[in-house]
Amino acid sequence: METEKLLQLLNRYDLKQPEPTFLRHNENRTYRVRDAAGTSYLLRIHDPFVPEMRGLQHRYAGILAELDMLEQWGIWSRKKVQSPVRNRQGELVTVFEEDGRMLNVSLLTWLDGRDLVKEDLYEEANIRKLGRQLAKLHEFFAQYRPTGMEARPHQGRAYNDKMAGVIRSGVGKGLFTAEDADTIEETLRLVNTRLEGRGGDRGTDLIHGDIGLNNTIITEEGEIRLIDFGFYGTGYRLTDTAMGAMMLPSDRRELFLEAYYGGRNWTHAQLREIDGFMLVAIIGYYVFQFGNDSMHDWMRERMPMLCADKCRPFLAGERILERAGF
Repeated sequence: METEKLLQLLNRYDLKQPEPTFLRHNENRTYRVRDAAGTSYLLRIHDPFVPEMRGLQHRYAGILAELDMLEQWGIWSRKKVQSPVRNRQGELVTVFEEDGRMLNVSLLTWLDGRDLVKEDLYEEANIRKLGRQLAKLHEFFAQYRPTGMEARPHQGRAYNDKMAGVIRSGVGKGLFTAEDADTIEETLRLVNTRLEGRGGDRGTDLIHGDIGLNNTIITEEGEIRLIDFGFYGTGYRLTDTAMGAMMLPSDRRELFLEAYYGGRNWTHAQLREIDGFMLVAIIGYYVFQFGNDSMHDWMRERMPMLCADKCRPFLAGERILERAGF
């Protein structure tokens, strides 16, 4: 976007002499914006780089639901979190025209820090901070009364069925073998069987939905914060827990679970579910990248290993959470 156009957009907010710096264009176009007082913000133009990445979370109603949650999260939390900034009209979502297209835009407060890296998670203190941060988020979700959830993504049983269909469609494209598609379908079917009787097809809980190193930062004060709620929606809490566990070395995951549960208060059934949700998260990455041609060679190479090393042992009743290299 041209600088003049970008400044016109930023003029919709109560910012003095904003200076934008382009960050990246992936799921959104993002800029760091610094005002005359030295305060920084994150500007998001909800326009995915790959059109196939566009989903409910990029539409006006979906963005509004996310921002309402983040605003309430900021009010509820006793510590600094990333919160939305309303425009001069008091709106959470700004609609802006570019080249004849109407785009949705949002502005968030900036958290000073850096992306978490794997080396950070060899330190017990950081692992426990991550577990407690996720527990706090789920505590907030438990009392929050959400709005607009029909416009948000979901990761319930219906989502698992849909993913199986997407992977199956990759057989005809030469991405996967029929045998591997069968294995993925069986894996997702087993996960869904264990979830029967747990609410509707969209899941029972509110979740972050995309926890990983790139969506977790360590602040300048050494605190750990979850950011990027683009996949916030309904699902199962253990989806988030499984994603958090996957960030860690296998021999450090119990420390994370202790921090999340406030002690060794998990059940065997919960551990079995975490196993399944870890696999669901990996399969979800394949599905998310399905329309990205540049990832297809990677998928062809990695899918047989996923099925052989992880899915088939899971289907055979082996434990996954403690396995190295997962």
